[in-house]
Amino acid sequence: MAETTRCFNCTREIPLGVDTCPVCGFSLSGGRIEAIKEAAELNSRAQLHDSRGEWEQSIPMYRRAVELYPEFVVAQYNLGIALGKAKRHQDAVEALSKAIKLKPDFAAAYCARGDVLAETGDHEAAVRDYSRALELYPDYAQAYYKRALSWMEKGGVEEAIQDLEDYLFYKPHDARARRRLERLKEGG
Repeated sequence: MAETTRCFNCTREIPLGVDTCPVCGFSLSGGRIEAIKEAAELNSRAQLHDSRGEWEQSIPMYRRAVELYPEFVVAQYNLGIALGKAKRHQDAVEALSKAIKLKPDFAAAYCARGDVLAETGDHEAAVRDYSRALELYPDYAQAYYKRALSWMEKGGVEEAIQDLEDYLFYKPHDARARRRLERLKEGG
């Protein structure tokens, strides 16, 4: 049995020692592999800072990771999340948009960008991003809840009610969402 490894780009199992992934065509040359390994290590270390709420410490690590490996979607996404948590909203939107460009079916990136947009008060754009996340992943409970909040900010009561009902289908024990839904149905 031949030895195998995984492609850094498509994560498919490939023969050890090939220069280009036969599945996706990703270049696996030696120098690139070292840069990718360093980027992966930086991403892991940055995530430790994130887990402690140390966004300003993780941001330079994520930036370096995507500099070393520009196609590193997860690091680009994590950079966007950290920038958003650090209230650097425009930079967060840009980073998350890059993650989406790299992986257009990345529902979590749309949802995260929606979070940043909602925080800045752009609920119209937030609703669009949450809606796109739900098109890609219809079982994304949090996207229903977050979109409901943005609908409420926009005055879309009926839409918010529907989204809260959809959310509660997936999360029936969420008392906070249930109370919010009851208040909306009562007109408050």
